[in-house]
Amino acid sequence: MRRLPWLSVAVLSVVACSSTKAPPGVDGSSKDDVGRADAAATPDASSLPDAPPAPADTRASSPAPDVSPAGPDTVQPSRDASQPNDTRLPSDTAPASDLPRNPDATMGPDASPDNRAIDQSPGVDGPAGVDARSDSQPDAPVDAPTGGRTLGGCSVLPSNHVFNTPVADLPVHPSSAAFISTIGNHNIHLDLGTSTDMTSQEYYGIPYNVVAGNALAWTHISYSSTDPDMGDPALDETDCVDQSSGTAHTIVSPCLASKASKPWLPIPTSPLVEGGLDRDLAQPYGDHHMLIVDSDTCRLWELYHCYPSDAHGWDVFGSATFDLKSNALRPAGWTSADAAGFPILPLLLLASEASSGEIKHALRFTINSGSIRKEYVWPARHLTNNGTTSSSLPPMGQLFRLKASYQIPSSYGTQSRAILQALKTYGMYIADGGSAMYVQGEPSANWQDSTFSQVQSVGSSQFEAVDISTIMNRTGFDPNSAAVPSP
Repeated sequence: MRRLPWLSVAVLSVVACSSTKAPPGVDGSSKDDVGRADAAATPDASSLPDAPPAPADTRASSPAPDVSPAGPDTVQPSRDASQPNDTRLPSDTAPASDLPRNPDATMGPDASPDNRAIDQSPGVDGPAGVDARSDSQPDAPVDAPTGGRTLGGCSVLPSNHVFNTPVADLPVHPSSAAFISTIGNHNIHLDLGTSTDMTSQEYYGIPYNVVAGNALAWTHISYSSTDPDMGDPALDETDCVDQSSGTAHTIVSPCLASKASKPWLPIPTSPLVEGGLDRDLAQPYGDHHMLIVDSDTCRLWELYHCYPSDAHGWDVFGSATFDLKSNALRPAGWTSADAAGFPILPLLLLASEASSGEIKHALRFTINSGSIRKEYVWPARHLTNNGTTSSSLPPMGQLFRLKASYQIPSSYGTQSRAILQALKTYGMYIADGGSAMYVQGEPSANWQDSTFSQVQSVGSSQFEAVDISTIMNRTGFDPNSAAVPSP
């Protein structure tokens, strides 16, 4: 996560590109704003209602900031308005044209049906047996009765989590037309690829790893970077485990140096990393996400700006953890490996699911950072300051869906129809800033060429914003939980 002075953002946005590889003329990096940002202004604290208690999800040591209403359906962290804007935000990359993907560009000898990396080599602290993969096997049972999926034997969030809840019947947001106009006329772009070789220039997408955390030798890390433009990690919004807890792997949150002097994380010996294993000693700016599912505890760890280091094992700029059995959200105002404070993996497109014919969860997408309002809406927890407070801009975390009037062509392939139907049924959330209408997925040799051309033929005019306040107004709604109360 590059932290740039505000005065430099406009100039450096042209040259500060993510190390995620992309075809010529295409941004490819769509996750530029994971860094935190303080609210530009907040109401007087005395006028705000008391915030609900923070969820009991390993965060008791750091109470969540107050949640202040910023409109009918938006919230923003209550921070000291006298503080200057956080100057450690990354620049937004230049918007890319919605170029069609060359279906032959990412095919190569590495594009085998099963390109899993089974880690059986000694780890930093001893032997480890883990399964580091992108997609090699179907993970979600096709006949699952509710939304969601299973990865590594773990259900990915409860069935009543908002990400796993159909939203086709929710009303259209009153500002839908303005939001779509702000996003602009762009077609969907699938931010993923068919190469599973991390050394390839055609390695696109965000992979994930599955580990057995109880048998794994956890890896020491340093929250640092040798890139001089990075600044200081936001440790007060970071989760980790300190070595002192031993095999208990007690979570420390926030991961301040005073609480975790020797942080370690369940990183496999040969992990799959977005953008590949970059050993450049300068550690140039790049999201370099690493997603890890601990199958023993059903806990998700998501890291960003990850670089292997001879001195520290790994240099990591931030990490967040999510209990996959829980609906608890991150504390209000906290970032994650995603600018919205979301988990990435539960919203990621997987080839196995698309190939099954049914995707039972929402997706994540990006728009230009300057087009995102400086507010966030539930279930998001974090905002960035690249946009303005204009009501014509959608807030961070805004939900969109494919209109019911859009008819999915029967001639489209199974993967394409599954993706487009998921966009109708579950929708997609603004999760970060980047290129407009980029929908993120994993790299997999099982993505079909026709999927790219078919899905990318759908334009932004076919989408509408969803008024999620209908859920927020239900009896039993908890702003610190992603659970959807019954109507």
